[in-house]
Amino acid sequence: MDESSVQLGAGVVLQGRFELEESIGKGGMARVWRAVDRATGRRVAVKFLRMDTEEFQHLDLRERREAEREFRGRFRREAALLGQFVHPGITELIAQGMLGDLPYFVMRLVEGVTLHDFLKRQGALALPVALSCAVQVARALACAHAHLVVHRDLKPYNIMIAEDGTVVLLDFGIAKPLSGEATQYTRRGSTLGSGGYQAPEQILSRKVSTRSDIYSLGCVCYKMLTGRAPFISLEGSLRALQDLHLYAAPSPLRSRVAGVPAEVDDLVLRMLAKGQNERPDIDEVLAVLSPLTPSPGDPEPRPLTHPDLTLPFRRPGDGRPAERVRPPAKAVEEWLDRRMIERTCRTAREEIDEGDPGAAVGELAELAPRVRKEWGFRSALVRQVWNLAAEGLRIAGKCGAAAELYDGIAEDLVRGEGPKDRADRAVARLRAAECRLVDYDLGGALAVLADTEACAGELPPELAERVEAVRQELQLDVNERCDPPAGTS
Repeated sequence: MDESSVQLGAGVVLQGRFELEESIGKGGMARVWRAVDRATGRRVAVKFLRMDTEEFQHLDLRERREAEREFRGRFRREAALLGQFVHPGITELIAQGMLGDLPYFVMRLVEGVTLHDFLKRQGALALPVALSCAVQVARALACAHAHLVVHRDLKPYNIMIAEDGTVVLLDFGIAKPLSGEATQYTRRGSTLGSGGYQAPEQILSRKVSTRSDIYSLGCVCYKMLTGRAPFISLEGSLRALQDLHLYAAPSPLRSRVAGVPAEVDDLVLRMLAKGQNERPDIDEVLAVLSPLTPSPGDPEPRPLTHPDLTLPFRRPGDGRPAERVRPPAKAVEEWLDRRMIERTCRTAREEIDEGDPGAAVGELAELAPRVRKEWGFRSALVRQVWNLAAEGLRIAGKCGAAAELYDGIAEDLVRGEGPKDRADRAVARLRAAECRLVDYDLGGALAVLADTEACAGELPPELAERVEAVRQELQLDVNERCDPPAGTS
């Protein structure tokens, strides 16, 4: 039954409480009305299921029944999800019911402008404005993701900016719960989401995760900061646009607009990674962006926009509290960013290869205890951090610190008894002894030389050659300190 077969119009009262005033929008599966709540005097939004679209009417009987089942299922699920969420950035559910055979639910009304219309009017946004919007959207997503729900249709049309600058994430109509045995309300062959903001896995109709929303948010952030989408099809076709999302690499933000911090550029590009596991999660997005939002008392942005998206951060007492969220120090201390560590390792390797260990090596040396504590001794990345830090410090002449790291590698990180582990352990012991020769620890060096000689003799040729090369370096250092300089008695 569609809405033409029921008495739906201005003046209709639902549940003796919600009086419809006017239709304020419609989409592919729903129509939204503004209403007044007689119990509170406040205006609310009432969302009705819609089955009067031209596409729906042209389906045959079997397809129409399947589509109706799908739409009703999604509609019920959206109401159920809104009933779970408690967050100022998501419209809360107030009531639900039936008007004849037409389901509806009542939610908080957000009056303002969509981000789509806001960007159409403003173009690229100043950094404080864009980040104020991005952080508010990310907080709402964090709430959904905490409930293991993927929005699946994040785009500027579904982001509403209220008059006080607060941002609300709308339309969970195609949201997908990841927990339990959620019923699928998707017809075979359909691709959910909006072109230009779909993650690659959505385009390919593959399994989605919360990081699918991260991709869409990355597209939104890119457009807010540069004034354009990350990908634009010159052909103007959806297929060509989807191919760009599947295969093309986005240009760095800083190649399109000045003033974007390196950490923001890096974050947004990682949000747009093709693989889900390559993207940051919502906590990392907030950890990077939240500290860059305006603080209470900061001046108005220039140019000033209306609505002013920075207002909830600059003057939080003027509207709903939206205090600046910073990651707790303890959380930052406990959780490391693996990709950041990998990048630092690559930079440290370059410093070492150039013979000029610097900041990256020093950073790895500081992080070495933390990565060991967080990821354990079995992690290849932990061993890489320790090896690069020790090698860099040794080359830089910081032998005491290097020796401690080499000891940690030999005594803690390398625990196996296979040929490679035995070779790694021998090399670490030799390097530690080499570092301690600075303090003329000849006895320790000679003992290590003797122990590793036997080890090298039991290893496969390629590993034995590696150990023997380091043994010869140490032996030469020992000889230099034992032999008196020429011309002396």
